Amino acid sequence: MTCSIVIPVRPPEEGKSRLASVLSPHARAALVERMFRHVLDIAVASVPTAQVYVVSRSPFLLNLAEQRGARPVREESSGLNPALEQATALCDPELPLLVLSADLPVLTPSDIAALLDALDQADVVAATDIAGSGTNALLLRRPGLIAFAFGPDSLTRHHAATDSASLRFSTIRPHGLASDVDLPADLALTNAPDTLSYRQTNVMVSNHP
Repeated sequence: MTCSIVIPVRPPEEGKSRLASVLSPHARAALVERMFRHVLDIAVASVPTAQVYVVSRSPFLLNLAEQRGARPVREESSGLNPALEQATALCDPELPLLVLSADLPVLTPSDIAALLDALDQADVVAATDIAGSGTNALLLRRPGLIAFAFGPDSLTRHHAATDSASLRFSTIRPHGLASDVDLPADLALTNAPDTLSYRQTNVMVSNHP
């Protein structure tokens, strides 16, 4: 099975503010770029490159996406959910749609495959974070099935939207999808030293009818 993949990403100089106590601004920007490159590589290895969309306000990251064969989408409005709606409008309406976080440093192709496999028993599949409250990836059987609700308690809100639409909802938590980087303790996943500078080159599934 294949799908469209949308990767939203902030400009590197704006990302990962909660790591400011342990990483310099340049190191944080480099980390954002490094993780984005990894997620982009996994995406284009998992589906045809023309089905990968990167939405951002960063010309630099959009250029990287284009170089890898993905489709760059310059973000036109403020906020993650409006940006996702903008990119989704460009996707094939007949293909499943996967929204994928850009800060998953240990993501693998098997994680993408696990999401797609979960569509056998669901219309909406959410990959939650380790805490079990956020949404690190959201897979819809078709674009537009539910409204995007990324932000605090997004897992609960995506589940509620799915129930309201009388659709089937599943959660999945493979290591590569659960392991995002937000706090200093998460940096162990990245092995990224503070010397980097910007521009340097077990699945659990629950089904809910």
